[in-house]
Amino acid sequence: MAQHPKAEQRRKRRQGRLRPLEIWLPGAMIAMIDELKKDDLSSREAIIAAIVATTLSVRSPEPSEGQPMML
Repeated sequence: MAQHPKAEQRRKRRQGRLRPLEIWLPGAMIAMIDELKKDDLSSREAIIAAIVATTLSVRSPEPSEGQPMML
């Protein structure tokens, strides 16, 4: 498996119940994400996962009558 380190990494992540998600972002947004890196151990993946986890843990506001709910 040493010949295919990416395949091994994907296998381990799937065993850890993770699933891939591909997103396309503007370069400026990627630059903002890169600015959030605190050290060499931070990755875009870790930063995006933290942002999503924080966002999902915040309770969405109740929609007003006649107003569509925003996610």
